[in-house]
Formats: sequence, structure tokens, C-alpha cells
Amino acid sequence: MNAHRIVVSDSGLTPVMGETDREAARELSLRGVRPPVKVPGYDQEQFLGHGAYGEVWTAVNRNSGRRVAIKFFTRRGGLDWSALAREVEKLRYLFSDRYVVQLFEVGWESDPPYYIMEFMENGSLEDLLRTYHPTTHEAVTVFREVAIALVHAHDKGILHCDLKPANILLDHERKPRLADFGQSRLTNEMAPALGTLFYMAPEQADLTAVPDARWDVYALGAVMYRMLAGEPPHRNEPGAAHVTTGTLEAQLAAYRKLIFSAPKPSAHRPVPGVDSGLAAIIDKCLEPSPGKRFANPQAVLAALDAWNLQRVRRPLLWVTGFTFALLFFLMALLGQYLFRTTVNTAAQGVESRALDANRFAAQTEARQLAAQVQLRWVQLEAMARNQQIRELLQKGERMKDDPGAGLKLDQLLAERKERGDRQFSDSEKASIWFADDAGGYQRGTSPPSEPSRHKYRGYRDYFNGTGEFPETASGTPPGIVTRPHRSVAYRRKLDGGDSVWAVAFTVPVLSDGPDPKPVGVVGMTIDLADAAPERTDRFPVLIDTRPDFKTGRRGLILRHPYWSATKGESDPPLYYADAVVKWTDAMRETGEDARSFDGGAEYTDPVAVANGDVPGQATYEGKWLAAVNRVRVGPDKVDTGWVVLVQERRDEALQPVRDLQWRLGYVALVACVVILVLVALMWSGMVLVMDTSSRSPVTRLLRRWAGLPTSVTSTSVGTITRGSSLPGAGTARGSATATPGTGATRA
Repeated sequence: MNAHRIVVSDSGLTPVMGETDREAARELSLRGVRPPVKVPGYDQEQFLGHGAYGEVWTAVNRNSGRRVAIKFFTRRGGLDWSALAREVEKLRYLFSDRYVVQLFEVGWESDPPYYIMEFMENGSLEDLLRTYHPTTHEAVTVFREVAIALVHAHDKGILHCDLKPANILLDHERKPRLADFGQSRLTNEMAPALGTLFYMAPEQADLTAVPDARWDVYALGAVMYRMLAGEPPHRNEPGAAHVTTGTLEAQLAAYRKLIFSAPKPSAHRPVPGVDSGLAAIIDKCLEPSPGKRFANPQAVLAALDAWNLQRVRRPLLWVTGFTFALLFFLMALLGQYLFRTTVNTAAQGVESRALDANRFAAQTEARQLAAQVQLRWVQLEAMARNQQIRELLQKGERMKDDPGAGLKLDQLLAERKERGDRQFSDSEKASIWFADDAGGYQRGTSPPSEPSRHKYRGYRDYFNGTGEFPETASGTPPGIVTRPHRSVAYRRKLDGGDSVWAVAFTVPVLSDGPDPKPVGVVGMTIDLADAAPERTDRFPVLIDTRPDFKTGRRGLILRHPYWSATKGESDPPLYYADAVVKWTDAMRETGEDARSFDGGAEYTDPVAVANGDVPGQATYEGKWLAAVNRVRVGPDKVDTGWVVLVQERRDEALQPVRDLQWRLGYVALVACVVILVLVALMWSGMVLVMDTSSRSPVTRLLRRWAGLPTSVTSTSVGTITRGSSLPGAGTARGSATATPGTGATRA
């Protein structure tokens, strides 16, 4: 097997067995072959696997009954024979270390050589992560244990240099143990050591690199990232594919470039339980630049302990929160008659009745407006079916040469207008009736207007339905309406110089025959005049939720009391109800027509809010209770884009409730006394929790609940996070496999 061959595995890019070796291992497992040599003092039990260096068996010591793993080096043509000797050498240095897979015996004199190690029946962390996603607490526990293991190794002058989940084995208590020291180096060694891609530091991916303690720091952060995010950092970056192609040097160069150019890994941050402190520790471990990384695993452990200490103090905040919650609960019990019965119930009742009234008023206004729009479309459709009007509009440009045709069209429009106006009051009558041909030219109006006759109007929204309403334009119209249409609102100048909002209603005039086509449109213009409101604390508002043709914004306020105060102004301010637009869009999705604003929340009148160069008007400041209703026409509920909003001053509606609030003074006095008592209890509890010397059962219980040591003697390196175990990675006990190229056996 080529010593520099790198292929993809689940744990990253790492040297693995070839397919031939794997097939041989499977065949040997099925045949139940005998071990290469009989190891004195041991009864071989089971063949575990066949790796790049040889075979791995389980055995039982005849004297102690301990189950061990024996690795026979039957193939000296493996990746690096010196790496195996190096691994045994490092394991000797770490003899009896609880955090390292223990080496019991070495048989270099045997043929083939072998060494005997602990049997890790729960497999590796890599095996576990393939089938189980640990919680943040479990991941932190493993993270800290592995950091302690690295601290122990570094203290003895050994750098692991190839830390990854596959090299972290789980003992019978499912505690992590370091394994595979084949790439490890002594702190005074200068020889490079390649780790596993996506777990090794970028500066390590260099055949001339000098071993550094910060290599293990980066790998430690990568292991923690894998446990939280499910993948090692940068594994799924777009440039990761280049790491697997080319020569070894090219792959290492591509890996270094990827780590330094890719954005910082962030998939660990949204994981439940990962706060900013823990995320910062992981980020610092994964810094591409060694100078920004933790100097060694001891620094990581110190930062983790500091974060953990801060985290375990958080229950004290819960104690405080619980105390204050109890305080407010007692206050609520003492004052429920005055507070709940008088204030809340009264306020909710008044608001509910006010909102119901506003909702009913908005519904009534919207239905009346919808009925008027429907009636106007009915009138226009009746006029569009008139044969004389159809024939006159079909003449098109020929009407210029026939003055009598234009006068006839004006007369027909005047008759229809007179009949139509009888059904409306003076303020609701249409200001202009008109008829345009298919080319977009106005051929008749009522009242008659010679300056408007034969003028081009095809660029306006009431003709083409595009939502545009420019002042002037020419050319071919972009289209013609094919059904009853309500135009965008526009400002129309009156004879006295004032201007009002106006809107045009149009319907198409269709030709005769089996395939009718539009030969023009007939329509009317309605002025949306504003009068001074009868009440300043409650009034209706008309809002257009379609885009304004000038600014493109939605929510233009067309009817509002403030318009009555702007008569005579050449450029009155415009206001937009953005909140109402969002509200109406939500209603369209649910199919609703009427609703109170956000279920009764306080509404701010947009007219009272300054917006750019548009000043706010103090008259309408304050909070309002509001309800809206969409204006939909006919049995098909055609949406006109208008909404009617009825708003009422909240303070005015709740004034009766405000008069009752003086009764709360007595309740406040009682609450102050209760607060003093509860605060005293709270501080007493905090003192008990912080007292490490007390032997009181209550103190011990509180400290245990807070996650603190229950006695001075219980503190140790692993006190804070040790004690939680990972789920069973060794459910299939005895079905262990050999990790190729490693000095340990994992179940």
C-alpha cells in the first residue's frame, strides 16, 4: 500500500485499508482462522479484523481474567513500520494514564511481533457519531475529557498530532481514551507529522512543518465541532473537492488554502445549548492562524472551566427569577380583587366593546362603499351594452370628421349620467362620465368638454389597467381593460383651485359577434371628497393598498380628517399606512374581511408620524383602537384594493377604567412589604448556595442543584462535567473492528 495514499473516509481524509485488505479481513472473520502465534499467558478468543499492519484479536489473561486486544504485525510492508515503533514508544511514556488506551505488553521478539493493549468494547467516538448525535452537555463532557488527556500527554512531552473521533476510544464507562499515537511526536522532535484532513491544523499540512502543541488544539476544536454540527469544519465548503485530487503536496496545499480562504465555521452556533461563550472557545480553537489559537490544551481547559463556572452560576439567576416570580404571584393573589376584577376586566371589556364597535363600523362603511362601486359598475356595464355607443366607438378616428357623432355620444353619456346620479347623494355623484375608443382616444364626455375631445387617454390606468397614471403621454396604448376596473387614485383639480382625490371606474365596450373584442371603454370619475369629521376621537379612514403610481408605495391614505384641513394647498402631504398594508396582506392569505388591528393592539396613526420631509400632525398623536375591513364587490368578492379603517382614541375609550386605578395604592403598599420579605429569603438562599464549608443537608442540596461541588474535597480535574455518560456505542459488544494503522483496538 502506498505510504502517501489518501482516500475519503467518514472521519475525514485519512490513510485506510485498501479494498483488498478489507475483503481479506472479512474472509478471515468468516473462516475463524487461528492467530498467527500463541501469546503466552493469554487465551485468544475472537478475530476482530485485518488491517494494513496485520491482525487484531481479543484474548483473556489467564491470571487476571482481563480481556485485552492483541495486535500482530504480520505485514511489514505497511504504511510506515517506524510509525508503529513510535506509537509503542509513546504509549510506554503514557503508561498508567487513565486518559490513554493502556499498553500492557510488547512482544517484539515474537514472529510476528505483537503488542497487547486494553480492549475498548464501546468502540470509538467515530462509531458513536455515525449513529448518534450527542447533546451539547455530552459533547462538552467529551471535549473536556479529551482536553485533559491532551494536557497529560503534553505534560509528558508527547504531541498526538492526529487527533480525530476515530482515535478517541470509549472505555467500559464510555469515557474517552486517546489512541493511535502513530503520528505523535515528542516536543523536541523536528520531524513533520501529517494528521487527518479537516481535523489537522492548516500549518500542519506541510511536509516541512515543525510539530507544535497548537496542532492538537485545532484538532480538539474540530472534534468538538464534529460532535455538535455532525461534520468536521470546512468539510462541505465548495473548495473541499480540490483537496482530494492531485499529488500529496497539491492536496496539502489545497487544504491550507481552503482553511485560510473559507469563512469561519458557524454550524455549531445554532445548536441548542451552545451559547456565545462555548462558541467563542470553539472558534478560537479553530483559528487558521496559530498565533490567534489557544497556546496549548491547558489554555483550552482553563477557558472551558471558566465558561463552565460561569454557566453553573446561572441557576442563581433562576433562583432570583423564581423568587421574583413568587413575589409577583403573591402580589397577584393579594391584589386580584382590585387589579383583576376592576382594572383588567374593565379594560378588556371596554377595549373589546370598542373594537367590536369599530369592526362593525368598518364593516358597514366597507359594505356601503362596495355597494356604491358595484352600482357604478352595473351602470357602466348597462351603458357598455348600448348599441349606439358601441357603433360610435367603433368609428374610432372617423369621429374627428363627424362632429355630429361626438355630440351624439355626449348626449348618450349625459342621459346615462342623469339617470345614474339619481341613485346617489350630491356628495356621491360622479363628476365626469366619459367614453374612449380602442385606440385610447377620448371621444365623448359628460359634462361635454371640447378641449378633452379626441385627446389621447390610452396611457392612463383606467384605460389600460397597468397601474400607471402619468400626466401626459402618447403612442400606442399598452393594453385595454377587459373587465370592470377601478383605477389608481389621482389628484384632480377643481374649478376653485383646490384638488381632491379622484378615482375612475371603467368597463370595456365589446363588439358584436361570436368573438367579441373591446372597441373602447366607458367610465366615470368619482371625487373622494373629505369633510370635517363629526368626532375627532373616532372616525373612518380609506386606504388604498395598491401601489401608488407616483412613488410605488402601498397604503396611501385617501380619506382622512386631515385632508379637510389641507384644502387650497398645492402640494399637500401624503401619508402611507404601512402597518395596515401588512395587516391586509395577512387577511388576504387567511381569506378574512374584517379584523381588529393585531387582535386589539394599540394602533399609531401614520398622519401623526413625521416621515422624511412630511411632518407629523400632533392632532392625531397617541394610541388608537382600530379595526379594518376590506372592500370587496359583488358575489364573487372582487377585491378593490381599498380597506376601510375605523380608529378610536384608546385613552378616551379607557377613561372610565383609569378612574378606578387609585384603588391600587393599597395593594402597592402590601406588595412592598411582601417584596422585602421575599428579597430577604432570596439573599438567604444565595448565601447558603455560596457557602462551601457548611455541612447542612439543605446547603448540600442547594449546591448540588446549582451544579456546584458539595464539599471542598470533591473538586478535581473532572468534577464539573464528569459524570454524564454517552449512549451505548457498544451495543454490539464483541463486534469490534481494527483501526488500520492505529496502536489500539476499538469495539
